[in-house]
Amino acid sequence: MKISSCDAISAVSDTKSASRADSWPVTIQRWSGKAIGRVVQWHGRVVQRRQLCELNDRLLTDIGVTRIDACRESSKPFWQA
Repeated sequence: MKISSCDAISAVSDTKSASRADSWPVTIQRWSGKAIGRVVQWHGRVVQRRQLCELNDRLLTDIGVTRIDACRESSKPFWQA
């Protein structure tokens, strides 16, 4: 059986388009996983900062944080580390 150069080029282009089509779901899955992870991280910051703000002075002293530092930290936006 003889394979012409046109058949070989067609086979290569079919393989490339198939691999591109297969990579989209992986790319979307990877991106969505990162996005979900970021949202979870942001939510965690909101919860932790709210809890820090609610601590009394004795507990803040135990962890070595002043009331001013706690207020400053709790007033940061959720996206800021």
